[in-house]
Amino acid sequence: MLTKEQINEEAQRLHQAEKQRQQVEATTVHYPEMTIDDAYAIQKAGIALKLAEGRKVVGHKIGLTSRTMQRSMNINTPDSGVLLDYMVFEEGTELVAADFLDPRIEVELAFMLHSPLGQSTNTSIFDVLRATEYVIPAVELIAARSYRVHPETKYVRNVRDTISDNAANAGIITGGKAVKPD
Repeated sequence: MLTKEQINEEAQRLHQAEKQRQQVEATTVHYPEMTIDDAYAIQKAGIALKLAEGRKVVGHKIGLTSRTMQRSMNINTPDSGVLLDYMVFEEGTELVAADFLDPRIEVELAFMLHSPLGQSTNTSIFDVLRATEYVIPAVELIAARSYRVHPETKYVRNVRDTISDNAANAGIITGGKAVKPD
């Protein structure tokens, strides 16, 4: 288990990497025995830094939802990250790849909620459907503050690194036709 000081130092290191647009070593290089809980603590501390700068939480990202992707990352549960106000891009926005570290995109569905889901680990698909106002096509922008594969050491980041890095979250673009979840 990481100390509060280690968690805050790592959150600050990832935060600075994003601000300086400079990728850094994966978190697990420094803390190989860290847990998933440690990774989420680092993520939470990183989000706190952004909130202190005036950013606002506008949503959440769920990743690794398929068994195939979970197996590839050696995990058996989805991961999650936080969407902040500066991560939401209007349809038609022109983005510059150089503004993001190791950018990637994924086609997704965005569930726009009219009521919160809460923090239960027993949330069912029916809970999600009841809370969803509409679903809309989305493009997820992924960017990682840590190297996927370090160019010199060839160290490969893992899911704990990705979670620490706010699930490699950089943004979302929504557009197209909104539909009811049913």
